[in-house]
Amino acid sequence: MNRIHHGTAPPERRRWTLEEDRLLGNKSDRVLARQFGRTIAAVEARRNLKRISFIKKWKPEDDRLLGSRPDEQVAMLLKRSRYQVSHRRRQLGITFKNPDYHLWKPGEIAMLGWQPDRKVAELTGRTVKNVRHKRLKLGIPFFNPGFRPWTRKEDKMLGTMPDAKVAKRVKRTVVAVLKRRIRLEIPNRVPARHVWTRKQIALLGTMPDPKLAGQIPCPVHVVTFKRRALNIPAFRPR
Repeated sequence: MNRIHHGTAPPERRRWTLEEDRLLGNKSDRVLARQFGRTIAAVEARRNLKRISFIKKWKPEDDRLLGSRPDEQVAMLLKRSRYQVSHRRRQLGITFKNPDYHLWKPGEIAMLGWQPDRKVAELTGRTVKNVRHKRLKLGIPFFNPGFRPWTRKEDKMLGTMPDAKVAKRVKRTVVAVLKRRIRLEIPNRVPARHVWTRKQIALLGTMPDPKLAGQIPCPVHVVTFKRRALNIPAFRPR
């Protein structure tokens, strides 16, 4: 027995309107199916019947944008994915040719290393990847708000004493001191380990450690360490 439908026909049998056909391919089938009140299969079948591709067709004015700027920016202008833009550009044999994008101005180069890469990218209209590549190519270290340039006075101290002692005096890390000394090719000129004589050992505890250190000569901490190792009490004036 045939069923009689009263009112509107089922969604699958409703006629397609001109407005619905114009929207095919501009949005996903799932979104349009929800908007039209139809099934996803019905929307897909209608789109295939009309030979409408899901991806928007490329227009001549769209193709003219390819290669004029980064693919990310073209994708944002055309409201497409970056993959679609890159694929289309390579498909047409269009190379990345934008001299204004690659040409760095002196003022822009001056920003490198003095501000974070992301901030430089925003100010210059470039990508973070491009900014980082340019900075590394020029050998400019990354932005570090706590960075202090080395002074001549600090450089003269390198190698004259242990790196740990230099680091303490210049208020830097031992690693920073070590890297700076190696970069300037400064050898570690710290005197060799002190060799104690019987006469020097006999003087331990007979005078303050700083005074004995000045006579030997030897660092004060070396004198103190040797005295304690031999269990010799510190000098106490009567």
